[in-house]
Amino acid sequence: MARSARIALDLALAITKTLRPMFTTAWQYAKVEVAPPMTVGYLQGPAGQKLEEAVSKVCDGFISGIEGSIKEIDLAEERAIKEKEAAIRAEQEKLKTQAKKKEQEKKRKEAENKAKKAKKSEAKAKETPPKKEEKKKDAKKK
Repeated sequence: MARSARIALDLALAITKTLRPMFTTAWQYAKVEVAPPMTVGYLQGPAGQKLEEAVSKVCDGFISGIEGSIKEIDLAEERAIKEKEAAIRAEQEKLKTQAKKKEQEKKRKEAENKAKKAKKSEAKAKETPPKKEEKKKDAKKK
């Protein structure tokens, strides 16, 4: 929806900026050529100038309002993109930390298994009777 609103505002801005000089030229022509002879003084005087300034301010306000709306839409789109990127980065960081935790857990389990195997081998070494060679050496010593 924001995309279609942006397109509509761009179109309105382009039309307004295009038509403004045309209306200005038409007004200058009408002020001199079309106005009845008794109103020329009014339109050329201070009252006519105030009228022209008021219309110019309204037109400028309309154009700046459209431009402001376009900027707001652009900022909202940028903000949404940045939020998505931040969410993606956060998810990637989360996955990295999970992978590190899994790796650490795997290493810890491997270390525990090695320790258990070492204890088992020590226990077996203590339980096994001495070999024949060891018996012969023990007999010679006596």
